[in-house]
Amino acid sequence: MRLLPLNALRVFLVVAEHLSFTAAARQLHLTQGAVSRQIQTLEGHYATPLFLRHARGLALTAEGLALLPAVRKAFDLLAEAGEALRASQGDIRLRVPPTPAMRWILPNLPDFRSRFPAYTLHLMTHTQTSGYFDRAECDVAIEGLVQPGMETGLVYDCINREQLVPVCSPALLEGGPTLACPNDLRHFTLLHPWRGQDGWRQWLQLAGADQVDPDGGIQFDALEYALHAAVRGMGVSLAQVSMIGEDVARGRLVQPFGLVLETDWAYYLVYAEESAALPKIQAFRSWLFDVLAT
Repeated sequence: MRLLPLNALRVFLVVAEHLSFTAAARQLHLTQGAVSRQIQTLEGHYATPLFLRHARGLALTAEGLALLPAVRKAFDLLAEAGEALRASQGDIRLRVPPTPAMRWILPNLPDFRSRFPAYTLHLMTHTQTSGYFDRAECDVAIEGLVQPGMETGLVYDCINREQLVPVCSPALLEGGPTLACPNDLRHFTLLHPWRGQDGWRQWLQLAGADQVDPDGGIQFDALEYALHAAVRGMGVSLAQVSMIGEDVARGRLVQPFGLVLETDWAYYLVYAEESAALPKIQAFRSWLFDVLAT
């Protein structure tokens, strides 16, 4: 199959729109002779005249008229594809659980937009911790995992290891039962930030609190919801240290105990190996780690 002379087709389209070699040459920043040679190349390729040349100017032949709509459509499609490609290069599709979205990403979006105005961040939240990375769905993901996935072709950058501490509203401790030692938690509602996980059981064992039911209380699908309940005085929640800095600083939450539970669980930044060198991935990665460092 013979390769299409794309340059000649582009010249043909402009000449056909103007029906003038001179006007086409001006638009294409070519000489009139160069435009004429491109048309001759195309006519040679198709072995048929495409223009009628007469004293009053140019006119398309029947063959030229038949070719023109297809050429126009082809270049329109190429232009649309190019625009879509440019747009995708500026889009960063981020898949992230609700709590990192609320605690890390959203409060710092103005900073991201200021530093990287060429990129548009698309936030997709989820509560499932599957570790599955869908290249068709997202460019980069934040995943909470016990260990990096086994899927080949992916990069797993460890963001931080989970450190769990109890937190509650200061108002919860005013005028109610005392919370002087871990066993006093038996008088309070335990807020479980992740349904079906045993974080409270592990923390209570570490604290030697054998009078507290580790399964009692209220279970949530995400830490963000448990923290929301804790701020409103509904009980005492476990929380990741990296997520509560602002709430503690503003006095919305307090840590009744300093004991920290270190776990094997961590947040990872996940992206495809073939995307690692893309400027948008490098920009987002650098920005996220800068945010967490400060």
